[in-house]
Amino acid sequence: MKMKGHTKIVNECSFSNDRRLLATASEDCTVRLWDVDSHQCIATLKDHIRHTTSCKFSPDDTLVASASWDETVRLWDVKSHRCIAVLNGHNDVVHGCAFSADGVVLASTGHDETVRIWSMETFKNVATLRGHNQYVRGCDISRDGIFASTSYDSTVRLWDMNTQQCLIVLHGDTDEYNKCCFTADGTLLASTCTSGTVRLWDMRTRHSIATLKDSNEYATQCSFSSDGARIAAACTEDKVARVWDVKTLRCIATLQHDDWVWACSFSSNGMIATAGGALFAGKDYTIHLWQ
Repeated sequence: MKMKGHTKIVNECSFSNDRRLLATASEDCTVRLWDVDSHQCIATLKDHIRHTTSCKFSPDDTLVASASWDETVRLWDVKSHRCIAVLNGHNDVVHGCAFSADGVVLASTGHDETVRIWSMETFKNVATLRGHNQYVRGCDISRDGIFASTSYDSTVRLWDMNTQQCLIVLHGDTDEYNKCCFTADGTLLASTCTSGTVRLWDMRTRHSIATLKDSNEYATQCSFSSDGARIAAACTEDKVARVWDVKTLRCIATLQHDDWVWACSFSSNGMIATAGGALFAGKDYTIHLWQ
């Protein structure tokens, strides 16, 4: 199925935890909510005034967080489609956001080289993590409270969410890191790179265990299947998202678009959403659903 509605590049997509909804963040300054079963857009969230870069559901699926070039993170009530909070603190583009597994905090990453932690009770900035010396692009939080951030300074940093201290700086690729994601059990972390690689990190040893490379182009959003057996990554100019078997490290599927692919996400039941559009004269801003 292909779902149409956005008029510019789709930067990120995320399924709700119950897999009934899909959120998409676009450079048309909106976040759209889609009903996965009917394939219909049920809401267009319009309060951002510049590109939206990231969108994530809270663990209980009652909220969607969105990050934007307008230097804010917004929280939306999924049921009413209303913006319930605007989180101000970054002083440049906000690139990514992620909820903790318990929904108590939200993390965001920015062009201002910081990671910010927000209380979901007060909607206040409760911590600012500094250490990266270039744009911080992606982030994710494992179920045991380890926060990962990826940066254009060619590092991945792991932080303790309780102490807000950097645990380790991971080096692997010499090019810039884009996005990252944990497996559901928190044992593996994946990071994507501007060189087109997807790197897998063992969270027990904190070492790189594999590099998946089937592209010479920019790799962006990545997503593990719920059992951690597969990983999908968007490969922009190749006009595909690729799916690898984590155990064998073999590419097992190539999901083709007519234009660049920036976004991809696994649902809890194994469906994959992909989306994108070209930077110049793009035409394919559709969201594709794959089973």
